[in-house]
Amino acid sequence: MTFTNQVTATPDPPSTGVHNPIHDAEGADAAGYAGALVAGVRTYGWAVQTIVAALGPRWRATGWVDVQLLRPLYAGEILTTKVSGSEIDVALSCEVADKKVVMTGAAGHGSAPWADDLNTPETAPAGKTKIPLPTYELNTAPLNQPLVPLGAWVTNATAQDIVAQDLGIDDQHYSDQANATPIHPYFIAGRMAPLTRHNFTYGPTIHVRSQIQNVREARSDRQIVVGAQIVEVYERKGHWYQVLDGIVTDEEGVLATIRHHTIFRPRLAG
Repeated sequence: MTFTNQVTATPDPPSTGVHNPIHDAEGADAAGYAGALVAGVRTYGWAVQTIVAALGPRWRATGWVDVQLLRPLYAGEILTTKVSGSEIDVALSCEVADKKVVMTGAAGHGSAPWADDLNTPETAPAGKTKIPLPTYELNTAPLNQPLVPLGAWVTNATAQDIVAQDLGIDDQHYSDQANATPIHPYFIAGRMAPLTRHNFTYGPTIHVRSQIQNVREARSDRQIVVGAQIVEVYERKGHWYQVLDGIVTDEEGVLATIRHHTIFRPRLAG
């Protein structure tokens, strides 16, 4: 069976942390793009509705997903998500006009095939970083060194706004809750980028892949903490890539583990 959904991509909401210049016109132009990029994690957020339609609501708590971002998504483009497969695992793709594939991937129930490969740090409380924040090159990347964890207190109202305002969708699972509203998987996936900018100084960065193992569905009115370490850096076609293994927790324990792939220094335009 195939499940399909469409949304019109909107500009990213204002950043609550250190802004990524790739999401405004000037920074995107410097990296050689036609306009401000819509955050890849929001593409994933819009795809979640279709994944849940295919795999059922328990996927939010104990399922996994592996998505790769292949092309930029711009505000105003109509994004079509298609998910097909069985009740156990599915393939997915997100396309815009002319069948340009923006994101592709897979999702399923239980433990992901790669879940045991993640090298996440020990859980630790959120902490403050020293100013000024450092930067690094390919040959000086601080591999396998735990980053200073980043915390965010998510109120009930914030959890609902993440869905209604950030994603612009109507999903009763995340609304009309008096307290302890479920937190959308988009927010959990999106904790990795702020964590890196909590620890280091970057110019424009580009999200290229997320591998996420859900352990438990997050709830509001508690602090969500993300920690990670850089496990690999490499160069490809002039871009500098890094891979981080992360862990997201609240006071009750682990919510998700994540392998986050990003270009931390794009090649210069031209």
